[in-house]
Amino acid sequence: MPKMTQKNSAGKALVKSSATTISRLMSLLISVLATPFNLIFIGLRIIWSGRRLRLAAIALTLVAVTALIFRVESFSPVADMVRGQTHKTTASAGFKVNDITVEGRKRTQRKDLLAAIDIGQNDPIFAIDLPSVHARIEALPWVEKAVVLRRLPNIIHIDLTEREPFAFYKAGNDSALIDRKGVTITRHHLAPFGHLPVFSGKGATLRASAFMEMLQAYPVLRNRMVAAHWNSGRRWTVTLDHGGQVHLPAHGVSGALDRLMVLEKERRVLAIENQAIDLRLPDRVLLRPANERSSVFDRAQGGSAS
Repeated sequence: MPKMTQKNSAGKALVKSSATTISRLMSLLISVLATPFNLIFIGLRIIWSGRRLRLAAIALTLVAVTALIFRVESFSPVADMVRGQTHKTTASAGFKVNDITVEGRKRTQRKDLLAAIDIGQNDPIFAIDLPSVHARIEALPWVEKAVVLRRLPNIIHIDLTEREPFAFYKAGNDSALIDRKGVTITRHHLAPFGHLPVFSGKGATLRASAFMEMLQAYPVLRNRMVAAHWNSGRRWTVTLDHGGQVHLPAHGVSGALDRLMVLEKERRVLAIENQAIDLRLPDRVLLRPANERSSVFDRAQGGSAS
């Protein structure tokens, strides 16, 4: 396994990238099938001298040859043979993995990332299946997006965008950390994120981000909120940090919250512990102990308190 080097936030590489000096002749003979009916032997000879190589020119030539090889689909045994010989020859010229550099890793475990990369020390760099590596990395729970690149002659570079913890989703006794899109990140080691709000109710994960965005305009309520339950696919009930609740209506939520803010300025109702503030009726605000049903609302709705 090659060493894995993490870059700092400024993006400076922490690895040594050495230029390769070659004074001898390297010949590369590539057999390519140009059409399904003709086998054409093309000899490619690259000659250079001097202390330092022009790696960019060499790399472009090798990549072009490799691209031609991968076009040979009708005769896969021939393609495999040519491909293998090309990888062996280029590796002997120094095009083999010596280092892996990573940017953007914060919470992804190093061992998990290395297992997903699955590249060995001195593996031919052109033999690395970048799409497969990319897919394995993006399957890691903390990874939202990954970019995997070859940096010739000997480095694989990985740029990660990790998911940002947004909230918890709770269903029964099961709690999961989710991102802003509602995607589950992990169900393990949740203690460091205990300050995040808890959402519950079927469909809550898909609506949580928009709901929190709306509450930005009501910081007094947002700062006291510890949980929110999505009721019957229609409306939110917010739980406050002292055990009180705020019952929001299915429609006209912003207007209801505006009324709550007026009442908060006048009576500081959000500071009253274990009190339920019912905003479901458009013409009034109902206050009652949090563990009691609203008989007024029940009568207004014909006995339904959803």
